[in-house]
Amino acid sequence: MKQTLCTISSNDEVMPGIHLMWIESPDIAATAQPGQFITVRCGDFTLRRPFSVHQVSSREIALLFRVAGKGTIWLAQRKAGEKMDVLGPLGKGFTVGPESKNLLLVAGGIGIAPLVFLMHHASAQHQITLIHGASTAAQLYPNGCLLADGSDGAIQFIPVTEDGSRGKRGMITDILPDFLDWADQIYACGPVAMYKAMVLTLNPSPLKGEVKGESEKQNNLKMKKCQVSLEVRMGCGFGACYGCTINTNEGLKQVCRDGPVFELDDIIWREVRI
Repeated sequence: MKQTLCTISSNDEVMPGIHLMWIESPDIAATAQPGQFITVRCGDFTLRRPFSVHQVSSREIALLFRVAGKGTIWLAQRKAGEKMDVLGPLGKGFTVGPESKNLLLVAGGIGIAPLVFLMHHASAQHQITLIHGASTAAQLYPNGCLLADGSDGAIQFIPVTEDGSRGKRGMITDILPDFLDWADQIYACGPVAMYKAMVLTLNPSPLKGEVKGESEKQNNLKMKKCQVSLEVRMGCGFGACYGCTINTNEGLKQVCRDGPVFELDDIIWREVRI
């Protein structure tokens, strides 16, 4: 973890209301792992804003963020050549098992931000399917950005839109079962509603509760492990304030220090309020 005054290389609106910003930060670029994040001091606001590391190069890191409040409005207005205060890398990221070959990445909306870094990091040695769900085609990740690092054809990109304007029509969880037999590991980032729907798809019992006559059926299901990245409001970003505490099967955890990546079935979803 290092606090640095970084220079902005570029800041472009790549989708409506969504910016891709590259900043010069060789120290963070050299040490960041997929799933980790940084915090940025946005102008004079007291609390720093957390952002997933979206991509890395030899000397730069990229952020993908939605303009949603005063902090991100300030960030969207920054120009190339300006400097900003960055702290990172922070948190614990994704892990890939040594025997895994096929990785399924599931992104809901702006949740694609940390998964592109994972995709680039793992594509040389793994087959990857990336499902991106959005309301409409204009909110889907630009294809040209997916292979920006020179990745080969080991990546399959599947768009899903609620209005059917591009790719498959419906929700991500509608097509998720089609890939479960193929995937060795699953990774996801998106809204809490998406995670709760995924729990029911991957393991019906945690949210529905025990139903008479279903125990044997559920025990025979091939349960899939899934790592998810949580996006929550944070105070400090490194575990001092306890403002991002959630309840898990192993007790209280801090998203900034113990996460932001957790196992999907470790989180007590009925108590999550994000």
